[in-house]
Amino acid sequence: MSIQLFIIIAYFAFLIFLGWLAKSKAKTSSDFLLAGRSLGISLATVTIVGEWLGANSTIGTSEMAFRSGFSPLWYNVSTALGMVIFALTLSMVYRRNKVHTVGEMIEKIYNRKTRVVASFAFLIAFYILAFVQLRAIGSLLSPVLGLSPQWCTLIGGIVVTAYTVFGGIWAVSFTNMAHVILMYSTLIVAFTIGLIKVGGFPGLFELLDSAIQARPELYQANATVETFKSPFGFGVFKAISWILGGMLAAFASQASIQPVFATKDIKTARNASLLSALFIAPLGLLVSTLGMIVATGKFGLPATAKQALPHLFMNPDFMPPWLGGLAMAGILAAILSTISPVMLAISTIMTKDVYHLILHKEADDKKLLKVSQLVTLVVGLIVIPAAMFFKGYILDTSYISYAIRASGSVIVILGLLLIVKRQNDKFHFITPVAAKFAIVTASLASLGVVLFKISVVSTEGAAYWAQHYAKNIFLDKIYVSLIITFVLALGISIFQKQKVRLTMVQKNETS
Repeated sequence: MSIQLFIIIAYFAFLIFLGWLAKSKAKTSSDFLLAGRSLGISLATVTIVGEWLGANSTIGTSEMAFRSGFSPLWYNVSTALGMVIFALTLSMVYRRNKVHTVGEMIEKIYNRKTRVVASFAFLIAFYILAFVQLRAIGSLLSPVLGLSPQWCTLIGGIVVTAYTVFGGIWAVSFTNMAHVILMYSTLIVAFTIGLIKVGGFPGLFELLDSAIQARPELYQANATVETFKSPFGFGVFKAISWILGGMLAAFASQASIQPVFATKDIKTARNASLLSALFIAPLGLLVSTLGMIVATGKFGLPATAKQALPHLFMNPDFMPPWLGGLAMAGILAAILSTISPVMLAISTIMTKDVYHLILHKEADDKKLLKVSQLVTLVVGLIVIPAAMFFKGYILDTSYISYAIRASGSVIVILGLLLIVKRQNDKFHFITPVAAKFAIVTASLASLGVVLFKISVVSTEGAAYWAQHYAKNIFLDKIYVSLIITFVLALGISIFQKQKVRLTMVQKNETS
């Protein structure tokens, strides 16, 4: 047995042990889903951080950095900015209302039917995110275990499902503390070793220049060392869409803000959200750099770009096997730290927004606890098969989830901001019908853009700008989601209110 394999097996066993320990704290449904609203700042922070720093920030970022340079670091920067804005605005609103889910907050703003519609959209978003993250585990473990990515995905899925079922959010919090510590310590060490071995950033870009000229087919079209240096190397339009998607997703991301619901008070909710941004932002630089180090070919080339980090950490010329094993466990920790809260988010939505709201309104707490655990188990069982056969870019596919959550965020924000005063009463300007229609249409359109690969080819007049600054002007799913949500939410609301005014005028004239 290799040292890398031993370390990973030991870490898996440690995680299951932590989940088993957390079981004693999850005695009620509130404990299982929200830690009895008693999380302190440390556990709340690492739980939030873990949701954002998963396969997207590690395997996905290194995969894209291998082909395009620094561009994918926008994922971390945008989500960090989103958490700062969220901390200073909606974190306190959510916590003050003592909700379990984002859907529950939407019901407070609109009505129950809007909550149900939004919750089903969020279920689709998190299901996509869950199987994409789980698939990354297969890519990571395959070279270590010597098994196919499918078998490795199955193994990883069983482990994360087991410890999440044991203790719910307590298990997520305990394991994410271990995940964040291991992930950051090993990535910082690997980043430092890598820069030393390639001669710092000047040496890195010199090696990249030679590699791109020698084998341009390995990298994105028209790649140069300058596009690798630029944070907009994969296109300005795409970068902006990532920034918008990352920032807005924070406002309606059940998985990352469920720890906010679980904090012991409003102050802790705000501070944990702020502190999480300090952990989220730097990881993009670390992992993008490691992806580019692999792209130089100095330590050989991986079979696919998705294997960039596993290839590097398993290479004895880069780091000793024992340290490589810890680094692999650190990346594994990052991915697991996201899958677990995402699975719990799906379970919470199913339990509170579907089962308790629609199917069994009179269920007592004992029944809700059993349902929560059962649903978490079922979620794992239905996510694993999709993850085993998923194909595509991890980071890019994850943005389908971001597009759907961004739509939900817009609906929440518009509902809270656009309030009309009439005498002593307050009314939300956005109507429930408009909110429902906007979320459904935006979600379907975002999926359609990906499934049918819809794009807008730049016109002749914009060809030069597109070639030098935007590459191809894609009708990105984020833009689609945001435009549709804004237009339909505002347009339908205006139409409905105008119709009401006309009806009232006609009644007055008749009378």
